[in-house]
Amino acid sequence: MSRTSESALQQEIQAWIRQNQYVYLATVDKKQPHVRPIVLFLHDDRYFMATFSGDSKVGQIAGNKWVEICVPLHEDGNTGYIRLTGTARIVSNPSLRAEAAELCYFFDEYFNGPDDPDYALIEFEPNYAEYLRPGERYSQSCNMNRYSG
Repeated sequence: MSRTSESALQQEIQAWIRQNQYVYLATVDKKQPHVRPIVLFLHDDRYFMATFSGDSKVGQIAGNKWVEICVPLHEDGNTGYIRLTGTARIVSNPSLRAEAAELCYFFDEYFNGPDDPDYALIEFEPNYAEYLRPGERYSQSCNMNRYSG
């Protein structure tokens, strides 16, 4: 296994996320973790998820901003993963909500525009990544803070 520079690792992780939008989001409610599948998408090097405002994950994030995302990877019959830790917040900015709605491929199937009260936009800000390339035996890690390095 060859070590990769932190910036190259960050770029490789983002490339995987652009092509693998189905991820698993872990939140915590009191002492109990909760994991569920969700779609994660990138916009201007920022990570977003669209969901229903009444979903439990929205309340869990409001109560505890610390979350983890796992991206399962598959390539040429091999598996790997990306684990991202960081914080999440519910976005209230109307223009950002509208921009994100345009980028979310399933948005129109579930919501009636960016002002729909059932629509919640979650922004995820990763601070750390653990990355196991498909077919490799050992993971690598890197800082994911947006303004690092």
